[in-house]
Formats: sequence, structure tokens, C-alpha cells
Amino acid sequence: MNGVHGLVILRKSIYQSTLTIEAKKYINVVACVLKKNGKILIASRPVTKNFSGFFEFPGGKVEKGEFFLESLDREIYEELGIRLDFSKVYYLNNYKILKHNISLHFFLCLSWFGKIKNKEKQILKWIAPKELNNYNLLKSNESFKIFLNNFIFPTAH
Repeated sequence: MNGVHGLVILRKSIYQSTLTIEAKKYINVVACVLKKNGKILIASRPVTKNFSGFFEFPGGKVEKGEFFLESLDREIYEELGIRLDFSKVYYLNNYKILKHNISLHFFLCLSWFGKIKNKEKQILKWIAPKELNNYNLLKSNESFKIFLNNFIFPTAH
């Protein structure tokens, strides 16, 4: 009887652990892959932010009460000075960084309004997707880089 009881407690413990993991409050972050003429835009982290010098896809934290697309538009405007053409914005994927309670949401944008500027004094690079391996990307972008090259731009290898 003790063996069965122990199994029930173990199952309950695993179930509660799963619920606890799922119930964590994540910081939602949006990021945008801007694509033009077969190239994508990456930006260096500004000197004033953590991980300065690393490259990432433009974007940032979702503020309380904001929808993802509102946040994406606001962040891209703050960083690059452009407005997104939402008829050409597509949701790509989501990754959770459990260690930091971050949920990253990646979008693809094929059209925008205005001229891109480096409003945060970041370095902007238009690169072919296969060139991502040549840049020091944030670790949080590594899984997405694999997804991007295998599923979004598979012919870019």
C-alpha cells in the first residue's frame, strides 16, 4: 500500500510543480525581424543598456495594459523612428527564458512607413539571414536564430 501511496504523492508533486511553472508571471518582450530585399535588420544593444555590444532584433518590453502589436509599434518607433505597416506584420514564434521569467514574442515585418534611423545610437546592420552566425547575438535569440534559418528562410543556407 505504501508504494501506491508514494506514487500518488509523487504524481501530485509533479503536477503541482508543473502548475507552479505555468503560473509564473513572465515579462513579455516583443522583437521584430524587419525584412527588405532579402536581408534582415539587426541592431547592437545601446551602450546605456545591459549586454551592450551584443546584437539583437529591435523591440522591447510590453508595458502593462499594452497589446503585443501596440508594444511592437511603440518600441520600433522609439528605437528606429518608423511605423509598422500592420498589413505586413506576421507573428513568428515565442520562446520562454525560464531563468529570467521572460517570454519573447517574435514578429516578421515586410513593410513600414518612414526611414530607419538609429535613434538610440545603436549600430544597425542589414544582413542575409545566414550571416546571423557571424554576429554576437544575445543568448535569448539563439533558439530563434535556428528557427529563422530552418523554417522562415530555409533557402538562405
